[in-house]
Amino acid sequence: MSIREFAAHLGVHERLVSKWEAGGDRVHPRPINQAALDTSLARSDDVVRARFAALIDQPLIDRPAVPGFDVRQGGSELWSQTPAQASYSSDAELLALVDTGAMRGDALAAISERDLIMAAAHEASEHAGRAESTNVGATMLEQLDADVTRIANDYVHMPPVPMMVEMLRVRRRVYRLLEGHQRPADTARLYLLAGTLSGLLANASTDLGYFDAAGEQARAAWAYAELCEHNPLRAWTRGMQALIEYRAERPRRAVLLAQSGQRYAESVTSRVRLLNIEARIWSRLGSTADTERCIRSADDARDGDAGDTLHDEVGGVFGFDQPKSHYYAGATYIHLGQAQPALEATSRAIDLYVNGPTDKRSYGAESLARVDNAAAHLINGSLDGAAAALDPVLELEEDKRIAQLEERLSILRQRLASPQFRDAGEAQDLDERIEEFCGATAARSVLPPDTSR
Repeated sequence: MSIREFAAHLGVHERLVSKWEAGGDRVHPRPINQAALDTSLARSDDVVRARFAALIDQPLIDRPAVPGFDVRQGGSELWSQTPAQASYSSDAELLALVDTGAMRGDALAAISERDLIMAAAHEASEHAGRAESTNVGATMLEQLDADVTRIANDYVHMPPVPMMVEMLRVRRRVYRLLEGHQRPADTARLYLLAGTLSGLLANASTDLGYFDAAGEQARAAWAYAELCEHNPLRAWTRGMQALIEYRAERPRRAVLLAQSGQRYAESVTSRVRLLNIEARIWSRLGSTADTERCIRSADDARDGDAGDTLHDEVGGVFGFDQPKSHYYAGATYIHLGQAQPALEATSRAIDLYVNGPTDKRSYGAESLARVDNAAAHLINGSLDGAAAALDPVLELEEDKRIAQLEERLSILRQRLASPQFRDAGEAQDLDERIEEFCGATAARSVLPPDTSR
């Protein structure tokens, strides 16, 4: 590369390069030109940089005369780019020289020791200041925690669609915060909030019958749980995924998910929940032995007292209290065709919901327990008992008629159509009431119809 070509490469006049050559080590390029030289060196290949490093280690007498370059006299060919002296006017320029590897040999001796030490100190201070800055305050995190707890507990006695809007609003706020800058511990906490809200949205999606959407939300919840390494959320999400697979008619996959959740279960509640889910799935598969094994294990697990922040402190959708446990047991016995234990379990669940705290009364679980109670009555041949159990369910407001109710009532209609009840007028009346109920579910009454099919 000739002097003219190199001058064009730097964006300076060739006379300036000639002036550098003539001035030798007396010449000090201006900071802007020195920066151009530094940039040129940084963009050079390894061979040029190695030659440069070797040259600046030479004694001053052996160095080329040009302060920035070595121009061979015979052919005016540039074969190295070698700042012979450090030139800087700010901390940033000094640190840029450090980055390019220029601070060696005589160039290192030419700089001020104090400048180097202070530049390093200033850089540390500025970087630490940026690291300390955060877009998330303690009050904001406390509010988000309170929002999640409120939503998780309100959901059990509120219609699903309005609650989904609230879940989505809060999660979008969490997402916006995650796009900013916060301390690592606060980032982990935001991931946990995003995960719990995704779990809530997965639960709501199943209640409305959208299993594919529920699966996506549950996978997002799992990803966030992995990012913040939160075992309670991992355990709960595995249970949620098992229920989604169970509802989607993939029971064997559901069993594996429920079992894998146990490795993350740190509390009594999480272990009992997963075992109840597994028992319910085994009963669907018709395995009495595996069902009873899980039920016994769940009874044994209740003897412990360990709790966790999600299942026990947040609770609500994430909890698994005694009424819900009895409701699950009733559904399990119905799958096995065992009417008497199903009647006992569902009756106990209904009683606990009716007489328990209003803010803990899950209309969904209570209604499903009543449907299973009606199914147990039909197994015993009691049409009157079934009708009495269903009365409160069939009067439920449209926006609370979750998809599971329609599914379970459809199975109940099959029992009503059996030869045992086919000619009974009461059975026909009950069937008509169920059909009318299923014509207006929560999803149909609020969401627009699906025209993609």
